[in-house]
Amino acid sequence: MSEILCQIDESVALITLNRPQKYNALTAGMLDALLHTLRQLDAQPEVRAIVLLGCPRAFSAGADTGTLAQASATELWRSGFSEKWDQIATIEKPLIAAVSGYALGGGLELALLCDIVIADTRAQFGLPESHIGIIPGAGGTQRLVRAVGKSLAMEMLLAGRRLSGEEARQAGLISQLTAPEALEDSALTLAKQIARAAPLAAMMIKKAVAASFEMPLSAGVAYERALSALIADSEDRATGLAAFNNKQTPRFQGR
Repeated sequence: MSEILCQIDESVALITLNRPQKYNALTAGMLDALLHTLRQLDAQPEVRAIVLLGCPRAFSAGADTGTLAQASATELWRSGFSEKWDQIATIEKPLIAAVSGYALGGGLELALLCDIVIADTRAQFGLPESHIGIIPGAGGTQRLVRAVGKSLAMEMLLAGRRLSGEEARQAGLISQLTAPEALEDSALTLAKQIARAAPLAAMMIKKAVAASFEMPLSAGVAYERALSALIADSEDRATGLAAFNNKQTPRFQGR
């Protein structure tokens, strides 16, 4: 049975983490397969948004602790296991995480790599690594602080606090909270709305927002202006303006 499932409906791809018996705990092989699938979708012009879904009990309960416990420090360092999360961050298509159940440890770190996170009322978010003698290794200490602020992030990291779906919404970690039965449809509806945007514009927006975490404001604004000038030369811009003036729906080609 494949641990990474993928289906494409017109311009939207749905990836499902499919290891429910282990709460979608992420092994190196599973992460490799996920990254391979994401790269394939990123290279397909017809795919314009990607939804990442888990199972009802768990989006992902984290990295497989059995895998981690068996590896030496040198083996972990040479494996590139944690660096695979960084490679997921390079995907240019918009990514939506749809979270139900546990999003813990590496599972939360995976969700934090996505551009938008939505969740249902069964969701639980946490980084419990300190309580098993380790620390996050895939960006959790960095990205969680940027998502929810220092105090709450430190409480989650040091005290093992878990956030419910409603708490995550109030903290700004997620943008939508749904009923469990509505989660997948809500994520796909959002993805279809994103897919109607100009692909070049969506890609540039991702780059500009990502850069905002790395640059001072003045440099970030300058980068945004450079991208804004660059996209003015695109066919999509001409298509969008013509459609707007003629009160039509644009058909963007990503050029």
